[in-house]
Amino acid sequence: MQFFQIENYNNIIVLTGAGVSTDSGIPDFRSESGTYSRWDSAKVFDIEYFRSDPEYFFNYAREELYNFENIKPNSTHYFLAALEKRGKIKVIITQNIDMLHQRAGSKKVFELHGSIKDSHCLSCGRYYHYQLMRTKVFKEKIPHCKCGGIIKPDIVFFGESLPEKEINGAYDATLKAGLFITMGTSLLVYPAASLPQIAKENGTKLIIINREATPLDNFADLTIHDELSPLIKQLENHF
Repeated sequence: MQFFQIENYNNIIVLTGAGVSTDSGIPDFRSESGTYSRWDSAKVFDIEYFRSDPEYFFNYAREELYNFENIKPNSTHYFLAALEKRGKIKVIITQNIDMLHQRAGSKKVFELHGSIKDSHCLSCGRYYHYQLMRTKVFKEKIPHCKCGGIIKPDIVFFGESLPEKEINGAYDATLKAGLFITMGTSLLVYPAASLPQIAKENGTKLIIINREATPLDNFADLTIHDELSPLIKQLENHF
């Protein structure tokens, strides 16, 4: 694996997507067995649909979101955390909402699409922590606040703005990157997919690692189409 000379870089930025968490048992979205094979992609994470029919999302959430405490980080999460501890990785930018990077030990993580750690009432803004929200999700068809408003997890739905602090931090880190790596993301969702383009236009080396081809493969200095777990084993041995 000598061609994969990430050991020569000390300012690595990594963008991760759903493919990083599939080895933990969390399905991706667009594969044949992914989330969108079971749930309507036009409904499940659409903010306007949520406002008109929130029950659809919470049916999905009960089945596929609020069991994350039973899911563990995998070798990829731990490998990235180890590289951060060694000073190689400066920032992880993730599209995932599962908090597995933090649970593996990563400290500097920008969550572009939010997470299920926190929830807020859409009417009064009251805060609900994960455990309380989880209890309400399994007790109520549609979790309601004391004020009567609907509670929504702090996941960024389509039609919502990305958290300003997270996206600004991600852009700033991208502009300072010595090496930009994308892992397990189809690079179909913007503005996350713009980050490797920005890095490349800024003269940064770009590596794309994904099981399937992405629209940005031709921009990359190195493209690897492979499952992550065997690749991580090779990299662990290399380091």
